Amino acid sequence: MAEPNLVLGWFAAFVGAIGFGSFAVPIKGDAATKVDIDPLVMQSYKSLMCFLTSWLVVLLGQQVTFTWWGVISGLFWVPGGAFNIFAIRNAGLAISQGIVASSIVMVSFIWGHIIFKEPAKSQMMAYLAVWLIMAGLYGMSHYSTSDWVDADELPRSSDHEYNFDEDDEQDAFLNDDSAENQPSHPLENSLEISPASPGREKQTTTSGRGVIVVCGKTFQRRNLGLLSALLCGTWGGSCLVPMHYSKGDTGGLGYVISFGTGALLVTILIWIFRFLYMVVKLKSIKEGYSVLPSFHFKVMWLPGATAGTLWSLGNVGSIVAVQQLGQGVGYPASQAALLVAGLWGIFYYREVTKPKTIIKWFVSAIVTIFGILLLGYESSSAGGPGR
Repeated sequence: MAEPNLVLGWFAAFVGAIGFGSFAVPIKGDAATKVDIDPLVMQSYKSLMCFLTSWLVVLLGQQVTFTWWGVISGLFWVPGGAFNIFAIRNAGLAISQGIVASSIVMVSFIWGHIIFKEPAKSQMMAYLAVWLIMAGLYGMSHYSTSDWVDADELPRSSDHEYNFDEDDEQDAFLNDDSAENQPSHPLENSLEISPASPGREKQTTTSGRGVIVVCGKTFQRRNLGLLSALLCGTWGGSCLVPMHYSKGDTGGLGYVISFGTGALLVTILIWIFRFLYMVVKLKSIKEGYSVLPSFHFKVMWLPGATAGTLWSLGNVGSIVAVQQLGQGVGYPASQAALLVAGLWGIFYYREVTKPKTIIKWFVSAIVTIFGILLLGYESSSAGGPGR
């Protein structure tokens, strides 16, 4: 096995952070909000672009190889990706990505240093680095949403646009005939619902306290979004673990095509299962098909393709980073994507405007970067990734 290239690995991690940190921008954009894009629909755009762009590695001189471990990766990534989209749309970009990144760091560290026994100069310092990364990620996610939280904690009487309380909101939603007649999907619509949507005018308030019905039970959308972010990190964070079991030249860039193919196959299977579920529930093939969400191709093809391409860029970077640096370093390093996502949130979406809060966010970012560098230093011992 060739010696790992640390420079290539860290550059790949940087590329991964840029791609992973930017792909969510179209998901939060005006087009996705206008059509209230379904999470699985947006994930389908990502999966398709992941498959199409995976073949570009051939232009880099990579031979076409395939391993069924790529399908296993798809089983981790596709549901995790759909959960992530739901989290972004319902809990917010920064806080959801903070939870995702923190949980991915912990999951990757467990796989890399505990299960795969990847070497480290000092296990204690490696653990310290991981906790610094998680603390920094938590700080960035917290301070990038504190303005929203402060507004959310204002007395309800100060809200002039909506003067009904939370219980009235839930009653209004649950007693709405048009809402009651609509099917409850496991991954239903997003937080930012158009006011023109019939029967759903009171589902969302200015503070984001919408409700959603899942399997007949009512939940706060923000809480479900936070839970989805945790599921994305803990489940989807293992999507590159199967690459460690691939044989021959199917690792690294050789794994990209297998990953893209597996992602597309799993996405198609999930759509089939979702269709069959609605057919059984509604006892009609025609009605089961009619309630499936629209792809809104005319509106979403460009945002969907952009999100998918940016994520694929991040995926290629993270795959090379894992190959060169190991699971315990490569994938956590690419989770510096939260730094990129936070910059989008602060300077583009203006989610944070208080100078003190922005300063605290940058301090948290410095802690995160220091933790990543420390983890890289502690894991840079001779022998490279332990596979």
